[in-house]
Amino acid sequence: MHFGIFHTALNIYPDVFYEMLNGDFVDVFLSEGEVEDQASVEMLKAIHEKGKKLYVSFFFWAYKHVYREMMVDVGSEYSARVVLRDGWQETVDAKIAFLRASGHWEAVEGFYIDEPLLNGITLEDFRTVTAYLRERCPDKRIFCCFSIAGVAPDVWTANNVKPITPEAGQYLTDVAFDMYHKFDEKYAYITSEMKRRLGNREDLRIWQVPCTMNYRGDKDEQHCLDHLNGCYELLKKEKNPGGLMCFTFYTFPAEVEALGNIGLDHLRGKNPGDANWSRLYERIKEIGRECIHSEK
Repeated sequence: MHFGIFHTALNIYPDVFYEMLNGDFVDVFLSEGEVEDQASVEMLKAIHEKGKKLYVSFFFWAYKHVYREMMVDVGSEYSARVVLRDGWQETVDAKIAFLRASGHWEAVEGFYIDEPLLNGITLEDFRTVTAYLRERCPDKRIFCCFSIAGVAPDVWTANNVKPITPEAGQYLTDVAFDMYHKFDEKYAYITSEMKRRLGNREDLRIWQVPCTMNYRGDKDEQHCLDHLNGCYELLKKEKNPGGLMCFTFYTFPAEVEALGNIGLDHLRGKNPGDANWSRLYERIKEIGRECIHSEK
């Protein structure tokens, strides 16, 4: 099993990236910057040299927003709209060619996309792009983290969001969903629904996304410990587990996502006024080591 933490990329937090890279509890990273940027190039090289793995975000290679509304779990009854970019195949080919030519292609575990259906991508366009990635890179994985609306709309949804189908998700190899409320029996149900809507494929790797932030600014350390431990126990029951990808180190500023979230960057007592959730961080490291050394 793998273990990673969202938003620990070199271009966001250089010190944190190297702390995670040189540590013994994180073995997979996510890059959301342009692959040609110097920071992205250096990040891939460093990950390769350490024998760790990287997922590369492909959303903006193929898609663009026609209009965008902030989509959060507050029951908003509207939906964004996303379409395919003109010449997207050429862009995808160029990005892949750059990564192949880097000399570090081996470190690229695959490609990542976040909440595609909630963001307004149609099922048809999602299948089209993931099929193209599979055709071009049959040796790489395709990892999608869905919103709840994309896999269990009876738990939560927003207007016009169509849940995933086996056909639309045919080319995915790794899947997860994100929800950061109190950990309870709904998480097992949503996991089951996600697998069902993807055809109960035995080859799919299942990931869980633990809440390792102060969600909305009104949670405590125990909330995160319960969520982390719950996700871990749920993951260990899987026949084909992918790993844990904790959310999150860095959080978006209020002008981007006005949720009041406080990430791990301000929960380690590093700066004046920061909380110090030391029990959480120690448990993160402990579980990370266990995941990486697991036989699954």
